[in-house]
Amino acid sequence: MKALYFLRVYFVSYEFAFLVLCLAGYMLSQQFLSAHFPLSTLNEDAIKWAMIFPAGIAGWTFKEGVAVLFPSDKNEKALHEWPDYWRLKVHFDVGITNSILFTIPCFAVWIMSALNTLVGAWVFVGFAGALSVNAFSFYTAKIHLKSALIRLDDSNDSNNRVN
Repeated sequence: MKALYFLRVYFVSYEFAFLVLCLAGYMLSQQFLSAHFPLSTLNEDAIKWAMIFPAGIAGWTFKEGVAVLFPSDKNEKALHEWPDYWRLKVHFDVGITNSILFTIPCFAVWIMSALNTLVGAWVFVGFAGALSVNAFSFYTAKIHLKSALIRLDDSNDSNNRVN
C-alpha cells in the first residue's frame, strides 16, 4: 500500500506535471526555437557556473526538508504519533527522491557541455524548474505544518484551561 501511495504521490504532482508540460512545449516549439534562438552565443561563464542553481536548490531541499519531519522539539512527538504520519513521510521521501532525480539530468547536461544545444538547454531548464517547484513544495509544506502544529498547541492549551 505504501509503495502504491508513493507512486501516486510521485506521478500526480506539480513537479511531474511541470516536466510533462516542458516535454510538450519542446515537442511543439522545437522547430521555431531552433530557427529563432541560436544557443551557440551563450556566455561561457554563464555555462560554467550554471550548475550552481540546481545544486543550490537541491542542497536547500536536503537541508530544509528535514524540518518537515522534525519541525521543533516540542511538537515532534505529536507529529510522529499522528496516525497519518506515514503519508507525510512518503511525501518527504518523494520530495527527496525528486531532488536527486531532477539534479542528475542537470548535472549530465552540464558535464557533457550540452547547454549550448537546444535539447541540452531545454532539459537543463526543465529539470531545474522542476527542482524549483519541488523546493517550493517543501517550503509550503513547512508553512502548513507549522500552522497545523500551532493550532494543535492552541487546542491543547484550551483543553488544559477548561480542565
